[in-house]
Amino acid sequence: MKKAVQFFYIAVFVVFLALPVVFFRTVGKHLVDSANYENRRLAPRPVLSISLESLQSFPAAFESYFKDALPFRNQLGMLSGLIDYRIFRSTASDTVIIGKDGWLFYKGSQANGEDPIADYQGTNLFSQEELQQIAANVMQMKADFAAQGVQQFVVMLCPNKERAYADQMPEVYGALTSYGRLEQVTDYLRQNTDVPVVNAYESLREYRTLHPETQLYFKYDTHWNHKGAFLGAYALNTQLGIHDIPPLEALAVDEGPIPVYDLARLLHLGNVLKDDPAETLRGYTLHSIEMTTDDMSTVFSYNNPAMDGDPRNVMMIGDSFSSMLSLYVAANFNHMYDAFYYKYSPEDLEREKPDVVVYETVERYIANLGRFSVSGGISVTD
Repeated sequence: MKKAVQFFYIAVFVVFLALPVVFFRTVGKHLVDSANYENRRLAPRPVLSISLESLQSFPAAFESYFKDALPFRNQLGMLSGLIDYRIFRSTASDTVIIGKDGWLFYKGSQANGEDPIADYQGTNLFSQEELQQIAANVMQMKADFAAQGVQQFVVMLCPNKERAYADQMPEVYGALTSYGRLEQVTDYLRQNTDVPVVNAYESLREYRTLHPETQLYFKYDTHWNHKGAFLGAYALNTQLGIHDIPPLEALAVDEGPIPVYDLARLLHLGNVLKDDPAETLRGYTLHSIEMTTDDMSTVFSYNNPAMDGDPRNVMMIGDSFSSMLSLYVAANFNHMYDAFYYKYSPEDLEREKPDVVVYETVERYIANLGRFSVSGGISVTD
């Protein structure tokens, strides 16, 4: 009798071990969501070889692979994120903040020198020596571009979402500083160099004051939306001498496809937080512009086949904020080329032969102004 009971318990134990495997092989594999919603490459399955190095690295590599390949990983992450977001109004994420009215903000990964909260609170101001280095490098950039035939060089600064929508930040982070890195670099470059500086925050802040009902950044994303990008482009175009641009209020607004917002994706809620409309703009130009981009949307080329726009060739070197920005700048020129700063190479400069170069940076990467090199660019890890 005891042996029968023992065999019964063993059989039940084996069934419980095998049941998840059988379920996944037969039914679960058709239900699992294996898409990659994260802004990184998932860990590959490691291969074990007979070597000391492989034996030492295999356990950690397999653990990373197992975590990334876990069945129903996305569904479980979404459930956890949804409970945190909807019920507790909190998140276990190290990089995302839940603000007022469900707005999401980027805390930063503290990689590449980024720290949006320090930018917001003004606790990371540059030293005098660092400001001097930034100014000296900006002047060197201007000289190096001029040596390649560039007639006009402009620096474009874009505010972090935390600054642009400080009224939606959680109160625990305090009030927005009245003087942070963005203001510091803007003032220093304007006072100590002859390079034009366009600070998009000045335009966005003024517009929000007059039109508080108009949303300029995505609710669940780090970036500005089309309206915010248009206002930034309007300020930049004015600096470049383009003045016949209709105001934002005169443009037609269309409903565009809603993307997977980056901050929502970090909470595993990319397929859930879809109530923020992705509006597009129409009527901002009389020209017909053709755009091509690489598969990662880090390089953009714009051409006006009719050649009835401004004849100057424009090159923009920037970050992800330049994606939408370049669309509304290019609408006024016959040709424009935009490359993310880690995609830029001197060969681009030789090929494009730009008359105008715009270096764009969002506030959290503003320190790169002191490191970018015309001859070598800057790496994504800088």
